[in-house]
Amino acid sequence: MRNYCGSNYICFNQKYFLFLKEHISTFNKFYQLFMIKKYYELLSEFIAFKSISPDKHFSEELKKSADWLANLFQDHGLDAQIIHGFGNPIVLAKHDPDVSGQGGSGLPTCLIYGHYDVQTADISEGWKHDPFEMASDKKKIYGRGVADDKGQILIYILTVLSLIKKKQLGYNVIFMLEGDEEIGSPGLEKFLQGYKDMLKSDFALISDSDIVGDSPCIDAGYRGACNVKLKLKTANTDVHSGAYGGVVPNAIHEANKLLSKLFDLNNRVTVPYFYYNVEDIQTDVLVKNRRMKVDTEKMMLDFGFKTIFKDKEYDHRTQIGLMPTIQVTGIHSGHVGEGFKNAIPATAMIHLNFRLVKNQHIDDVMKAFDQRVKATLPEYVDYELIVCDKAAPSKVVLTSKYHKKAETILKALREKEVFYKYSGGTLPIVNLFTDILGTEVVLIPLANENCNPHGVDENFDIDLIEKGFDFAHEFLKK
Repeated sequence: MRNYCGSNYICFNQKYFLFLKEHISTFNKFYQLFMIKKYYELLSEFIAFKSISPDKHFSEELKKSADWLANLFQDHGLDAQIIHGFGNPIVLAKHDPDVSGQGGSGLPTCLIYGHYDVQTADISEGWKHDPFEMASDKKKIYGRGVADDKGQILIYILTVLSLIKKKQLGYNVIFMLEGDEEIGSPGLEKFLQGYKDMLKSDFALISDSDIVGDSPCIDAGYRGACNVKLKLKTANTDVHSGAYGGVVPNAIHEANKLLSKLFDLNNRVTVPYFYYNVEDIQTDVLVKNRRMKVDTEKMMLDFGFKTIFKDKEYDHRTQIGLMPTIQVTGIHSGHVGEGFKNAIPATAMIHLNFRLVKNQHIDDVMKAFDQRVKATLPEYVDYELIVCDKAAPSKVVLTSKYHKKAETILKALREKEVFYKYSGGTLPIVNLFTDILGTEVVLIPLANENCNPHGVDENFDIDLIEKGFDFAHEFLKK
C-alpha cells in the first residue's frame, strides 16, 4: 500500500491503527478492532487487482482477483471453486456446519452475493492517488471498488470466517461472487440455470448500494439499465475546415442538434411514449420517500454541482428510484489531442445510458428512441443504433422474516428509523435470483451516500465500515 504519511492521506500503519482504536465503540471493542485491522489489510490487496470488466484488456486481472478470493476461502476451510464458461470467472464458496462438525442441520441457508469487477479508473481523471492503491484520510478510505463492491462484500466474508471460528454462524452459507456485474452480467442467467441446485437457499443477502444521509436503509428495488451506442456519419472522411467549413455537414454539430431535442426545459425526456407504462407510484411510497432527508446542499458541495434539478411533481428520492431517465455518458468525435487538427469530423459516437423502471420494456423503449432519432436527423446523416447491454428493473417483496430481522437489527444498532429505499442504480442479479432460484432477496446498503462509485475518489466512510461489521455480525450469528 502506498504510504501517504505526511500528507492529507495516511497509510494504514500503527499510528492509524491507534486512531481506529479510539473510534471503535461497538458490541465487542477488541473483536471489532481485530476485524477492522484484518479488513484493511485484505481490502488493500483486493483493491490492487485492476479487475475492470468493461475493458477486455484486464481479463487477466479479473482471473487473478477470482483466484485471490478462492484462495482466501480455501485457506479458511471453505469448499471453494472457480466456475468458467459464463463470462469472467464466478467464485463459489460454501460452508456447511454439518461437514465441519458444527451441527448445521435445520439451519436456513443464506446465499451471499457480491461482485469483484469494477469500473475503469485512472489517476489522470483527477484522483488524489492511484485508484488501485488504497489510501485514507481520517474519515474515509479511497480506491476503485472500496464501495462498489469489494469493500462491502469483504465485510461479509470476514464476518462469516470469524463466526465459523467461534462456532457462532447461524446459517449454512454460500458465497457467489461474479466478475461481470459492471457490464450487465450477461452470462448469469445461463449459469444460474445450470447451478440452481447447488445454489438452493432460503434467501439471498446482497450489499451493493448506499444509504440515504446517515439513515439506515433496506433497498426495495432498482432501476433497469440499457447502454446504447449511437453512431452518426455525415461523410466518408474528415475534411479541411477551411476549404469546406460552412458548406458541408459536421457530425459534431448534428450530434449536438439531436441531443438538444431529447429533453425539455424541465429535463423531462421528450421521446414519444418514453413514460408510457411507467408504474403508478403508491401514495404511501411517496410519503415515505419525502420523509427521507436528502441534503442537496451537501451533495452540491461534495461533487461541485451548482444546482440540483427538482421535479415539480416528485421528490428527489422518487425521481432517482422510481422515474426513468436517459443520460448521455460520452461523446467521441473529432480531434481531442494536443493542438488543433482543423478538420470537420465525419463521424460522431454518442454513448447513452437508459435507466428504466418497473413495467417499462427495454425493447419498446429502444424502438421509440430509434423512431425519434430517425425523425429528428436530416436525411444527409446516416446513423446506427447499437444496444450493448441491458438489465430489467426490479422490485423486492419486503414481507419476509429476513427483512424484518434486518430492519430490527438496523434500528437497534443505529437507533434511527429504517427506510425502504428505491435505488437509481441497477443490479441484474435480483430478478435472476427471484425468477430462477425462487429465492427471496434482502438488499442492505452499507456504503455512504457520497461514496461516488464509478467516479473519481470512490470512497467508503470508516464509520460505516464499522457499522457494517456490526450489522453483519448481528444478522449472521446464531
